[in-house]
Amino acid sequence: MPIQWASGKRPVFVGAGWTMIRRYMPRTHSSNAKEAATMAIKDAGLQIEDIDGIFIWANPNWGTGGPDPRVWLDVGHMMQVMPWKNIKFWLQPEAVAAGSCSAIQCAALALGAGAVDYALVVRTGHHPAGVRYRQISSNRAHGEAALSLTYGHGVGGSPQVVTYQRYLAKYGAKREEMWGYVGTAHRNAQDSPSSVWRGRLISDEDYFNSRLIAYPMNIFDNDMPCDGVLAIVMTTEDRAKSTPHPGGYISGMATMPHHMEKGGIQAFLTANLEEAEEMCGRMADNLYASAGVGPDDISLKHVYDGFSPMVWQWIEAFGWAPKGEAHTWAQPETIGRQGPHPLNTSGGNLGNGRIHGFSHVLETAQQMMGTAGVRQIAGAEVALCETGPFANGSCFIATRE
Repeated sequence: MPIQWASGKRPVFVGAGWTMIRRYMPRTHSSNAKEAATMAIKDAGLQIEDIDGIFIWANPNWGTGGPDPRVWLDVGHMMQVMPWKNIKFWLQPEAVAAGSCSAIQCAALALGAGAVDYALVVRTGHHPAGVRYRQISSNRAHGEAALSLTYGHGVGGSPQVVTYQRYLAKYGAKREEMWGYVGTAHRNAQDSPSSVWRGRLISDEDYFNSRLIAYPMNIFDNDMPCDGVLAIVMTTEDRAKSTPHPGGYISGMATMPHHMEKGGIQAFLTANLEEAEEMCGRMADNLYASAGVGPDDISLKHVYDGFSPMVWQWIEAFGWAPKGEAHTWAQPETIGRQGPHPLNTSGGNLGNGRIHGFSHVLETAQQMMGTAGVRQIAGAEVALCETGPFANGSCFIATRE
């Protein structure tokens, strides 16, 4: 059954803010957080004292021994970087990696329940020199890790190749076809003001000749760890009427059905292809039922692309292409901003940098508010936003009006 919000209480986006996204930015994440939050509040036509709720998805943390103060931006930290006046509720979802949509879901529920009036949702990327991105310190790989962690990297691209290779073999896809998506993402990112790749457009030759990370994935199939903060402001439909450009009313939400995962929650990147397809498909079905729409109703598509092969599987899970055909469907003439199915219109993770899917959230909000500038998609009325790989995916659907 579709979500039923109380009259006037539909959660909606009203403001967006960001910093530049850069590799080894010579600024503190406190300064970045303040800049992004200040911009988002101003964009919403509000004052700092209007914000009474803060929602942050702070995981994952780099390093090996728990939260590292050099990279960690949690709610407690955020409380210190702005002169807040009226915070009365806050929440920090502790889901495992890449659940950026989970913070949007929490804010939407708090707004709908009346716990807050104006919510700030923040996500940080901070990757200083000397902090390795989830590097495995052991010199042994036991059990299935001998196959999935052979490159010494505990999350992301190297385990992803297991499912990717299976997809290529099962459906007759070619590794070279992935350039259709990666190239489109990089072209889209050239018009994204904050993008780490803006001004550095890669070519197909760059892609095909780039360094392999774990075959068949090369360096451009993996998003870049970087620094930067993105933020949005949300409120309810009744309060949004007094803001400059409300848009993006939350109409549906879903998260990955972990109970279907045979290998357990930590196996999310090493699940076999068929298991991943089944779980992703179930989440898609739940999302559509929650919003009361179907695949053909989605006019703006944002799916997680921290690692490029996931894009093909999300496309099929959400029903935009038949199973086994995303590799031919996800080409520029179809998914480009001028095509019939605009996908990751700001460049996604691969084009913007690793802010763990919040660039998808930010772009969804701006497109629905009509503030995306040259990236604006005419007639985009229903947007789907998904963040997170496989088992820790989360998603929502938002409408322009």
